[in-house]
Amino acid sequence: MNKEKRERYKFSFTAASLQVPVMTSLAEKMVNGRLTLDELKPEDVGKERAKTNKRQFREMKNRLATLSDDEINHLARASYDEQRLLSMVAFARAYRFFYDFVIDVVVEKVALFDITLTDMDYNVFFSRVAADHPEADKLTSLTQKKVRQYTFKVLEQAGLINNVKERIIQVPQLSIAFTSLISATRPQDLRLLLN
Repeated sequence: MNKEKRERYKFSFTAASLQVPVMTSLAEKMVNGRLTLDELKPEDVGKERAKTNKRQFREMKNRLATLSDDEINHLARASYDEQRLLSMVAFARAYRFFYDFVIDVVVEKVALFDITLTDMDYNVFFSRVAADHPEADKLTSLTQKKVRQYTFKVLEQAGLINNVKERIIQVPQLSIAFTSLISATRPQDLRLLLN
């Protein structure tokens, strides 16, 4: 891939982890109130501090913007397991770094029947992408640590690993309807769900 065409990594996801209840609440407001993404307001996030509220709201809007109308409708009404998986798909679509980590590391480990994510797996991935992405290479060590923590935290919150300490990969069981929903928008994103 040419460097000019390579998508720049955004690391703003460290402002808010998966936030399934917030994503679901915003989706419900869009569906039930017949609101567009542009009509949502920072107050809809419900955080107490205004600065945190605005930053997290911006991230939630970016994530919701990656979902189709059908996916937003499903997010508002689905089971909790499907809500967290759909939130994770939106997260991955919004943040290419996370998307690439899941595809390049987690999916590959599952294919090799290696079900434990290690620090070495993450470090090798980060070193490799930092060579092609100056924005990753320029992160401070503190921000790099935060990116690593959030990457594993989101995998845990989505149910793709058991916890952030052991990091045992868990392949979710997907319903046919859920698989069809994701396939209708971006079939390649089923790989994010290890299917």
